[in-house]
Amino acid sequence: MTAMQELRLRTAAAGRNALRVFRLPAAWQVGVYPADWGPALTPTQIRRAVAGGPRTAPIAEAARGARSAVIVVDDFRRPTPVECLCLEVLAQLEMAGVPRRQVTIITGGGAHRAQPRLERRRLGAALEGIGAWAIHDAFSPEVHYVGLTSAGTPVLANALAAQADFKVGISSVYPHPFTAWGGGAKIILPGICHVSSLHCHHSKLPGRPRGSDPGRCPARRDLEEAAVLFGLDRAVCAVIGGSRQLCGLAVDEPIRAHRRAVALARKAFRTTMPAERPDLVIANAYPIDGDPTQLSKSAWPGPHHGVPMIQIFDFADPSPYHGLYHGRLREFNARRRQQAHRQDPARLATAMQILFSPQYGRRFVPVGETHYVENNWGRLIEGLAARLPAAARVAVFPAAALQLPAEPPPPAVARQ
Repeated sequence: MTAMQELRLRTAAAGRNALRVFRLPAAWQVGVYPADWGPALTPTQIRRAVAGGPRTAPIAEAARGARSAVIVVDDFRRPTPVECLCLEVLAQLEMAGVPRRQVTIITGGGAHRAQPRLERRRLGAALEGIGAWAIHDAFSPEVHYVGLTSAGTPVLANALAAQADFKVGISSVYPHPFTAWGGGAKIILPGICHVSSLHCHHSKLPGRPRGSDPGRCPARRDLEEAAVLFGLDRAVCAVIGGSRQLCGLAVDEPIRAHRRAVALARKAFRTTMPAERPDLVIANAYPIDGDPTQLSKSAWPGPHHGVPMIQIFDFADPSPYHGLYHGRLREFNARRRQQAHRQDPARLATAMQILFSPQYGRRFVPVGETHYVENNWGRLIEGLAARLPAAARVAVFPAAALQLPAEPPPPAVARQ
């Protein structure tokens, strides 16, 4: 039997959230490349951050005179610690004279599939004593037209959220392949907008590369205009580390909060890259591994180096459904016929994108065949061992969605 070494990675952020052992050939030269995430903020640091910055009145002051408030939070596909942050915002609102019973929390998942059990668990004690909690339905006619952006996107926002006197958004900031960075105003569009607004936004506007300047991204500017039209008063923007720790936080007027959080994230996500080009990359999708629609968030390391890549995904929701592309969920489920992808040595010998998921073939089959897909780690590594050099160089990115390369890729070097 070939001697093996162990690689330990955390998986299933929205599920088991546990360390898992991945066995690799002992002869492989395995390097793990984490980012500079830093330690978790203390409760005192979180409380001070939520109280507001030096140029902005705290929520406890800004919300005075409001009779009702809404807190819009992102869904389980993001690693945001929404229970903790909601509790801090609720405390600020109470100091402003807005009691819990006058506060609504809305989970803004855009056109993604709703998972009430997961969302309720995430919010935990924040749901106690509030007026209402709802999960946004992108196909619901219960929307309020708040205006048209300069790019022509009609902003049809969740009516329950739009009618509140004071509005807070809670989200996490991470590199995004379309809007440059996620979080901030994105909690409004697409978070709680009608699917027709999403279609206009996604189809008309160009994006920018992940991690680039958000202010120069047309798609980002459009959704920030939408948040202004909606009347988002404060954004709580979290920076999350590779173990799901809250390592940075900015609370401010939405655009200012987002840019401050992006500055923090650039430092926290900075990753020193391999000195030599690897033969194989392992990109762990944790902690943005909630469902198959998140594949693109952690897909950068392989193309960055121009080498084959294994993406590790342990889904909480195995459905690849997205309402923007698939229509209503019931119709999508009725017409979809799952068929396992072809798995053979010839395909694995040339595949550049390899997806490892324990759910593959059981509850999950991806749409299309852009990836070679496997659910048996031992079988996958045995096949790759036949393809790669005996002493293959392997670069592991333990939380690839929350990492940015600190330098360009090294040149290819001929193997001796």
